[in-house]
Amino acid sequence: MAMRETGIIIAIDGPAGSGKSSVARLVAERLGIVNLNTGAAYRAVGLLALREGVDLGDGEALGLLAGRVRLEPGGVLVDGRRLEEGELRAPEVSAAASRVSAHPEVRRVLLPVQREAAERARRIGGAVVEGRDIGTVVLPGADLKVFLSASPEERARRRALQTGREDEVERIREAILERDRQDSERAVSPLRPAPDATVIDTTGMGLDEVVERVVHLARGARRDGRG
Repeated sequence: MAMRETGIIIAIDGPAGSGKSSVARLVAERLGIVNLNTGAAYRAVGLLALREGVDLGDGEALGLLAGRVRLEPGGVLVDGRRLEEGELRAPEVSAAASRVSAHPEVRRVLLPVQREAAERARRIGGAVVEGRDIGTVVLPGADLKVFLSASPEERARRRALQTGREDEVERIREAILERDRQDSERAVSPLRPAPDATVIDTTGMGLDEVVERVVHLARGARRDGRG
């Protein structure tokens, strides 16, 4: 039976392919709280830009697209329509999301969207919020901050299995390294662990093992009076 952790906010950050989505989803299920994937909002803007021919270097135009995005438990909506996971996970959308997320105009629009979604989730029990700057920028007051990492080789292998592209591991690894570079070098909200985050290197760890570790940390946070 799921345990409801009333009001707790757990931030899970990490680079592409580190297992954030799978871990966040399962931790939320174990604790009986909401899972919010903030990265889906940037993917939605990237998808809109590709579909509507908006220049990925035009921050002002991308900011206008971001105004059409809403984040909810279990998904992201554009103009009121929930986007499918397959739409958001296409390789070209992932690449677009990385470029989109570097624009201050986009981040300014989506930051309150992310915070409002987390606050709504807190009022109904809490949330596991995943992304790349949750613990450092979006929710610096989160009750628990976790930063997941893994070797590029491990992350590429996982992504290849996830997408059924086992014959493209090397190409996926190169794409992940490029995404790491873009995310860590961007001027706005670069990818890095929060000073008070628990860093977990998941290389060689099974999914259940990582989930159990985060659940244990969450229960400890509750006992300490956080959340």
